[in-house]
Amino acid sequence: MSSYLVLINPHAAGGAAVSEWHAIEAEFVARFGKPQVVVTRNAAEISQHIQQAAQAGISRVISVGGDGTNHSVINSIVQHNRVYPENPLVYGALPAGTGQDWARGLGMPLNMHQALDWLAQAPVRPIDVGHVRYDDEQRYFLNISSAGISHDVVQRVESMNKRRPWTFLLATVRAILEYQPDNVRIELDGQIWYEGSVYLVAVANGRYFGAGIKIAPEAVIDDGLLDVIVVMGVSRIRLLTALQTAYDGTHIYNSAVMTARAHTIRITGDGSARGMDLDGEPAAGHDLHYTVQSGGLTILG
Repeated sequence: MSSYLVLINPHAAGGAAVSEWHAIEAEFVARFGKPQVVVTRNAAEISQHIQQAAQAGISRVISVGGDGTNHSVINSIVQHNRVYPENPLVYGALPAGTGQDWARGLGMPLNMHQALDWLAQAPVRPIDVGHVRYDDEQRYFLNISSAGISHDVVQRVESMNKRRPWTFLLATVRAILEYQPDNVRIELDGQIWYEGSVYLVAVANGRYFGAGIKIAPEAVIDDGLLDVIVVMGVSRIRLLTALQTAYDGTHIYNSAVMTARAHTIRITGDGSARGMDLDGEPAAGHDLHYTVQSGGLTILG
């Protein structure tokens, strides 16, 4: 009986995830044994496959896809582990998506063969996950959730038929030239921290988003806290300057950027729905309540 379920998102990496899996499948079998392999047609199927695998005695789930795939898979795993704590599932990821930001933050190589070597030597360890309630919805997120201009960027990326390494950067620059800052109120652990105009509020468990932007350079995935990064509603020239330094994380020293850490974060505004994203997946809500689930997921990493 296999100990591994491999979930493949056929849409990841511009549709190349399946062929990327086939290129490493024999190597995976040699290292881990023969897995149960499922090509998922949509996110709704993932929970069903995970439950069936757990009932069959499988204890480890590996996703082959990008950050959006990670998001769908970990939501199902965290929910399963909360209901069945005596039969927990361990999560691992092989990067085959557009952004690959979770893998980048872990220090995992982005080449699939090298990533498999890395995964084979990775320890099993508990990490935090983020949780957000908005309107009548609630979701967990593995890496980063953000509100503001990032929602515009995600929508632009989603609308592109072909994605290249520079797709996120192009979408970000275009969004900066057109996006109008939003007015928000941010509370950290029950205290007002910021009120005013913003381009972006990022709530981070991991460090990277947007295909290599090191938005939360000091974030730690097992410290029991979420990092909060605010990019204030400054001029577009200042915003572009901050973007230039965001790839190495030095934007946090820019006067247009504020950072903090907290257990709980609440973001409200003028009563209209606020565009947001969860691990790169678009959403929208009026009143965003974030909490950290310390040790909420066990990973190979």
